[in-house]
Amino acid sequence: MTCGAAIQTTAPAAPAHLLSSGQAERIVRLVAQYDDIDLSDTHVEVNSLDLMSPFIPGYASFILIREATTPGPDQTLHRYAVNRRTGDVWEMTLCTQYDFPALRRMQRSFTGRVATPDEVAAERTELGCSEPKSGNSPANPL
Repeated sequence: MTCGAAIQTTAPAAPAHLLSSGQAERIVRLVAQYDDIDLSDTHVEVNSLDLMSPFIPGYASFILIREATTPGPDQTLHRYAVNRRTGDVWEMTLCTQYDFPALRRMQRSFTGRVATPDEVAAERTELGCSEPKSGNSPANPL
């Protein structure tokens, strides 16, 4: 005779892996190279926008700037948001979602997957982007 509570036969779902800040920055650097930004240029900087708290909840956000070599303002090259669950990358100003083979390989290596079409649609809404745009070619060649 068996007595007591029912036995759980399946393990609870493991929490989703979230990208570390370092992994998100590696993804951003790959996308910047795809956008033909020369990261070896000593005047180009990759800076996190997530200083005291996430700039956009659920995303690692970065700004790429070219420092001015003469008096005057620095030039903003791109602002990227990386979804911490999927590794999906968006250019925040242009609302461009990036998708290219080397990026998919890196996303899979870090998260074990790539974003589904439903996740991409949700990300577009979260970021305030209305129309689908894909970054299959450099968005801002320099």
